[in-house]
Amino acid sequence: MTSHHLPFENRWTSGGRAWTWHCELEHLGLANVRAMFAEHETHHGGEPAVIFDIPAGFVRDWLAFQDRRASRRQRAFGALLLGLCLVGIALALAGLLRP
Repeated sequence: MTSHHLPFENRWTSGGRAWTWHCELEHLGLANVRAMFAEHETHHGGEPAVIFDIPAGFVRDWLAFQDRRASRRQRAFGALLLGLCLVGIALALAGLLRP
């Protein structure tokens, strides 16, 4: 069996179980997991598991990882746009200064 490494740090479990939980959350999708976690925290905060047998802490760590990943993507996209704008400005200036 192949050992999988989680893309985020968690303190709840390791190995195959953590990878299975990660895959279940990925399969459900970010919006669904976020809604299920919010409902759990609002109405069933005392229960240890949020989805199936996945602990609330693991789900919280997974959601934080997803938020960090989205933030990194947004910053990278902004940097790409800034770079393209600078190239465009440089080309426009070069065109204006050309005799």
